[in-house]
Amino acid sequence: GWVIEGPAKNALDQRLGDFDAVLPGPEKPIVVEWETGNISSSHRSMNKLTMLLSSGVISAGILAVPSRKLYVYLTDRIGNIKELEPYFELWKSVPCESGVLEIVVFEHNAESKRVQKIPKMTAGRSLA
Repeated sequence: GWVIEGPAKNALDQRLGDFDAVLPGPEKPIVVEWETGNISSSHRSMNKLTMLLSSGVISAGILAVPSRKLYVYLTDRIGNIKELEPYFELWKSVPCESGVLEIVVFEHNAESKRVQKIPKMTAGRSLA
């Protein structure tokens, strides 16, 4: 089954790095990245997935990102589909014999002003 926040390995037991989710296969794993970082993080994830797919190390690489409509409710500059779209042609141009490279877009179901706001926290901030 799926390994959450775990390392991926290929058929030769070589470490591919850490991913948000990995489905080890009999030959090549499927890896998923769930975008919670800034747009630069999204580009790094897509480039890593593209390289692994192009070299035949993985069978599929999937990046999940928020829609632009959801983006306004998230941290500034979080990776999102609108900012990745201009690079689709670049990733499509990378030679690849087989496999899948996909971006999955997620969005909220509804908006409501009656829902209590999530308070801002200081976790993750430097204390120095």
